Amino acid sequence: MSEFEQIGKMFTQHYYNTFDTNRAALRDLYRDQSLMTFEGAQVQGANAIMEKFSQLTFKEVKHDVQTIDSQPSLTGGVLVMVSGQLKTDGDAPHRFCQMFHLVKEANNFWVSNDVFRLNYG
Repeated sequence: MSEFEQIGKMFTQHYYNTFDTNRAALRDLYRDQSLMTFEGAQVQGANAIMEKFSQLTFKEVKHDVQTIDSQPSLTGGVLVMVSGQLKTDGDAPHRFCQMFHLVKEANNFWVSNDVFRLNYG
């Protein structure tokens, strides 16, 4: 497994474990210039992204990641494409896909771009 694939896998595990157990702790992964598109709605900045997360109506969520595809970006970052299923509050599972552009900063990565969509049909 290449280094960028390892980064994508480790990031994905950390992100969804944190999202499922303590969404507010994702704040450190975003910066003021981070841009997220969530089901077509764009928000920019860590504070706005956290506000969007706080508006989600479900109490419980569990992501089941099925695929992770990663590529290096020209800026030294990593593009990560994730697909899988998520369950909220005991509902039937929904398929989803999510793309991240991770930017390297010192020995860590932060989320520059985040695009999330539920997949219907």
